[in-house]
Amino acid sequence: MKCCAPLLAAAALAATLGISDGQTLVDGTNYSGLFGPNSQVTVTPPTLAEGTLLDVHLGGSKSGDLGDYWYAQATGGAVLGSNLPLAPEVRLAETGAQVALNNGGLDFRISNNPDSVLGSLGVGLGLALTWSATATFDAPGEELLLLPGTIYQVSFDVDGSNGLLKSTLGILPTFGLEMLDGNGNPINCPAEDGTLVNVIGLELLGIVGSPPESGRAVVQFQTGASVPTGPAGLRFTGSAVLPATALNLGTNFARVSNISVTQVVPEPSAFTLGLLGAAFAFRRRR
Repeated sequence: MKCCAPLLAAAALAATLGISDGQTLVDGTNYSGLFGPNSQVTVTPPTLAEGTLLDVHLGGSKSGDLGDYWYAQATGGAVLGSNLPLAPEVRLAETGAQVALNNGGLDFRISNNPDSVLGSLGVGLGLALTWSATATFDAPGEELLLLPGTIYQVSFDVDGSNGLLKSTLGILPTFGLEMLDGNGNPINCPAEDGTLVNVIGLELLGIVGSPPESGRAVVQFQTGASVPTGPAGLRFTGSAVLPATALNLGTNFARVSNISVTQVVPEPSAFTLGLLGAAFAFRRRR
């Protein structure tokens, strides 16, 4: 056993420095219910002002729990109708921002068919929408508790097949991701030199048969010298302005699925590799 002591010491050093395979902390195995049950948070446009003959009114917001792990917020809606004195309000068509869990994915979308509403906006007007969905990984026994000075890699599938993620259609889309610590504060993403990752700007890993706006996104976040206790989470945010020219593009802005969070193992330094090499050489000499 004595001849193996240096090798064991080197192995212990490697383990201490995290030179081993990365550990998956969140995936479909321990968070199989992350995208269920099917539910939604939907904006209901406000009541039309009394005296409205026939017009489009914009506005509205909604927030609330979504499934077992998410909290969602949505703003933006439109209603086409009238509200005449001594007569009930007539709502001919309406639509609103919606965050939904649906068949194994998280959807940022607009409810119902918006064509009749968007067609009535006129040139130069648009329906401004925002979405936000925050997942907290707090399943008993599977809590995501962050460590200081550690890199976490978040991977997920993005489906932008409806074309609403294209920036060439006057939609002005944004689509962001943050990783949150136990107090709900975003942590650093070194590649972005900040905390908010622009998903639209990422080079997505291609999925066969998918448009360029779809694919698998891979993002890394790094904690600081200290982190608060409590389960960590992820927050997806999006926004868009849908003008009349966005007709027939569909109602889904973006869809997220297949989320995984992995603790990343740093590459060993030259000094560490030197120690390991020396230990191996010593063992061979023995």
